[in-house]
Amino acid sequence: MTFKRIAIVGSGNLCWHLLQLLHSKKDLKLTVYARDAAKLEALQAEFPGVATWTLTKDLIIEGDLIVLAIKDDALESIRNYTVEASAYLIHLSGARSLQSIASIPCAGSAVVYPFQTFTKGRPVHWRQIPVFIEGSSEAIEEQIMSFLQELRLTTYKADLETRKQVHLCGVLVNNFAYFLFNQALQLMEAKGLDKKMLSPIMTETVSKFLELEDPSIGQSGPASRKDFKTIGKHLELLEKFPNLKSAYEELTKAIINRP
Repeated sequence: MTFKRIAIVGSGNLCWHLLQLLHSKKDLKLTVYARDAAKLEALQAEFPGVATWTLTKDLIIEGDLIVLAIKDDALESIRNYTVEASAYLIHLSGARSLQSIASIPCAGSAVVYPFQTFTKGRPVHWRQIPVFIEGSSEAIEEQIMSFLQELRLTTYKADLETRKQVHLCGVLVNNFAYFLFNQALQLMEAKGLDKKMLSPIMTETVSKFLELEDPSIGQSGPASRKDFKTIGKHLELLEKFPNLKSAYEELTKAIINRP
């Protein structure tokens, strides 16, 4: 492996998923640094052999590669800690720049953005996930990419503007869609219907989008047909749900007015 000692800062969702990826690699020494002692203890129990340290300002974060698996807003707080001078430092955010950690003394820095939604307890297929990379130098970028390819991950070079665009796309197809899934679930449950009834239409929607050469021709529904009578009936049903009604109206307008 290009790097032998991997340090992860943070003990949440991303840390758990990174340990899922790395724990089986017997030639890696894994260490987790975090402030929550209870979470560290739980991770150590689930992933035997992983070293853990409670993060304090007088502690040096050691590793060949230090991975910041923390919230975007917490990235700049890492400046309050000391990292091993010979380490490479990376963050995992699609929306934050390399500059957010560039001033931290270390051997080099990079952004490694795995384009996936992560929920603790739900393993992901890492080899299917596109991973976007930007390094503080071409040499560092190549070393990070080499390590990730040793893990059999699919890597792409991407600057901040590209990552921001990709991140936005992720919000559209994942976060917004998931919100709408939950809204639909509430409406189904109000009539005593099982959420599994939504599965066939959800599956076909995604399959159609991925398989059609021109996905735009697969758009269906009353807005696509300009069926204003049906749209009006739907809006009546949403009178008690003003936020969802507003979202329905805006999305309907966008579909009707699409190029």
